[in-house]
Amino acid sequence: MTSPTPKSDAQTPLDLDSASEEAVNFETLFGRLETTAAQLQDGKLTLDQSVALYEQGMEIAERCQALLTDVEQRIEILRQRANRGEPQ
Repeated sequence: MTSPTPKSDAQTPLDLDSASEEAVNFETLFGRLETTAAQLQDGKLTLDQSVALYEQGMEIAERCQALLTDVEQRIEILRQRANRGEPQ
């Protein structure tokens, strides 16, 4: 008995609006972005497919950037807290 083949991330659309923060982390998004870039570079898509995939890739890239910005802000807050405890 064989199990059904799961769809790859490239075939399953990612709903960025309804996905929870825990379910869609940076690593997941970045993996999707890498897959998207590889598909676009492959050159086997129609123009319409390429444009749609490019749009999706841009949305994913924006979400990755937002997550990175959030982490940078959190690190800056931690750095500032640590510096306040040090003698000047």
